[in-house]
Amino acid sequence: MDSSSKNSPPNPETPPLKPESPLPNPEIPLTITNGANNNALVPHRMIPDTSSPTVSNFLSIKLDRTNYPLWLEQIQPLLKSRNLMSYVDGTLGCPPCFQIDAEGKLTDEVNPAYQQWIANDQMVLGWINNSLTPPVLATVAWSTNSFYIWSSLAKHFASQCQNRILQLHGELLRTMRGNMSISDFLDKVNSIADNLALAGSPTSDNDLVSIIMNNVGPLYENTVSSAQARDTPIT
Repeated sequence: MDSSSKNSPPNPETPPLKPESPLPNPEIPLTITNGANNNALVPHRMIPDTSSPTVSNFLSIKLDRTNYPLWLEQIQPLLKSRNLMSYVDGTLGCPPCFQIDAEGKLTDEVNPAYQQWIANDQMVLGWINNSLTPPVLATVAWSTNSFYIWSSLAKHFASQCQNRILQLHGELLRTMRGNMSISDFLDKVNSIADNLALAGSPTSDNDLVSIIMNNVGPLYENTVSSAQARDTPIT
């Protein structure tokens, strides 16, 4: 290519390429319209971490039919740390799809706050879906936003957890040593206690020792005390 063609001005008949619309910057505070009053603005700032490994580390426990309280304890800090709990608890509703003018009328301009809300909501929905086991996911696969799936899971597992707690408490009280060795009996009792803790109803150490001692007698008091003093239960 010669120097004249290199320095020649661009052809005015050839329009420049239109740049693609940039994605909303999550680090810029958003203003979300509140209802029909376009002047009532609700500031919202989301601090996402889009790196999949980080999110996967937070959501290492998959929700099944027995560990809802434990799953809840892992996902709530993740959402709170990124200022996203308001999406699942319903306190941050979806803003209008279109901009509202000063007279409170809808315009034909798409509301950027709506676009950002949809992006954040679907991101949270994806996190939740990825933290469910297939049988649980099948029960909420119809949910299209994070609020509905969060509410459905809470409603579905609240009663199940209570029933499981009652079942485990009864099983713990009915557990007898019988012909089991002392180590096998401790393993069984501690396994039930671990499941109670996972269900959100941990048994105190004193109650656990009392249940065990009622079955093994004072001859094994030192053995029981040593076993219960371990950092991790015998399982």
